[in-house]
Amino acid sequence: MLNRSSWLLPCLALLLPGCMSLEADDAPESQQQALPGSEVIDFASASTLANTDASGKSGGMAVLKTNSANCTVGAYADCYAQYIEFSPSYTGYLTFKLSSLTQAAPTPAQITQLQLLTKYQGPGTATSYYQWQLYRFSTSSWVTLANSQGRGDWVWTPALTLGLPATEAASNFVSSTGDIRARLVKGAGTDAAQLDSLRLQVSWDVGGGGGGDPTCTLPVFPKGTTWMWDLEHASIPTNLNAQVYVVDLFNTTPTKIQEYKNAGKKVVCYFSAGTFEDWRDDVNQFPQDTYCTPGENCAQSVHILGDWCTSGGGCEWWLDHRKPAVRTVMTSRMQLAKDKGCDAVEPDNVDGYSHDDEINCTDQACWGLTAANQLDYNRWLATTAHSLCLGIALKNDVDQVSALADAFDFAINEQCQKYNECGVYKTAFTNNNKAVFNAEYRKDSGGVTTGWTSCTGTGATCACGESGFAQGDLRTLVFTTASVRYDNLQFTCW
Repeated sequence: MLNRSSWLLPCLALLLPGCMSLEADDAPESQQQALPGSEVIDFASASTLANTDASGKSGGMAVLKTNSANCTVGAYADCYAQYIEFSPSYTGYLTFKLSSLTQAAPTPAQITQLQLLTKYQGPGTATSYYQWQLYRFSTSSWVTLANSQGRGDWVWTPALTLGLPATEAASNFVSSTGDIRARLVKGAGTDAAQLDSLRLQVSWDVGGGGGGDPTCTLPVFPKGTTWMWDLEHASIPTNLNAQVYVVDLFNTTPTKIQEYKNAGKKVVCYFSAGTFEDWRDDVNQFPQDTYCTPGENCAQSVHILGDWCTSGGGCEWWLDHRKPAVRTVMTSRMQLAKDKGCDAVEPDNVDGYSHDDEINCTDQACWGLTAANQLDYNRWLATTAHSLCLGIALKNDVDQVSALADAFDFAINEQCQKYNECGVYKTAFTNNNKAVFNAEYRKDSGGVTTGWTSCTGTGATCACGESGFAQGDLRTLVFTTASVRYDNLQFTCW
């Protein structure tokens, strides 16, 4: 597959993780506490502590954080003596955390409004200006809230309250781990910005009690549902004999997804949740240490997924899904699925722990992942999908099916009939009226050929080699090769 270029971070010279805040006396604490579902918080950390302090004051971010609470000379005072100046050489962003809230513990999906609060003085001309931005995790991009143009050149601005554009959903700007990022970006010229207060106001709505959209009705996939699995075409016919279409999240456009839905199909969107694929649009969102051990030659990494590399691109590494950055990306992918109109998601490669072997790292994850790590990650995937009103499939991970089935809405398996592993799905899924979709290959990715001519096994049950299934319990697609395309289908066992 072809590599795709991800978005290019447009950070020019000055990145100020800043989101600006009113002083303690700008919005009295008693008033803040009286507002249900709203609280002002300070930033928790900075992406870098290095900054150019042109005023000669020292202390950097630590002083700035103290100033936010202590600059109380007058209701909207110009606390010049406590300025921190951020010059065009500064790079970084501030991180605010939902865990800093003392009034409540909302989930990311329950956040309804974010506002940057600041006291500010700086250049306001067209030749030297600044943009305040928040990071949209759902699309891995920065969104501008306002800029300093038109505010006057070195005119004290005592209390700026900067909100998101009306078209933006605040929940998209919160990561799965409750992080919110803000920055001040240098636009032009060489002059610095002066700030003495940087805070963030967070508002939320816990209506519905369970997180996510209280009006949400999750899609259901009852046993016997028919399906089609095509991860290679960007467009497939809408009249295929299947109730569910499983398609690639990145390759499939919102328009095409809507066409499938208009034809009466439920649409499930595939992405890999357990591996780093270097051709995906969001590759720059993965820190290198999530897929390649620091100091290791990544091109020859022990984490490479077998021989899944091609000359000229298309390489895949197992992820260390214990790292928070992985969950941040996966949250963005599920938000993308929601935004595109997918009904559910199929996170693949969610069994990295079972590929982890301390002796032989060929085709292994080799991160030291445990079964408990995998259960935690997979349950988190399910919870996050449901918070976005998305259904979710459990993909493979056969050894943990019984422990995970309650958290997932249906199952997708590859080659459980070939290896006589389908039985666990009967107890965990079909007996609970949840669909099980199975794919088999005449010639699999390892070059092994199976002489499928029809799916006879136990007669009309479509559970070749398995017993105890009723007709229609499994819906099996047999592909000619390991290429997952509707026009590579050898036959269906329905």
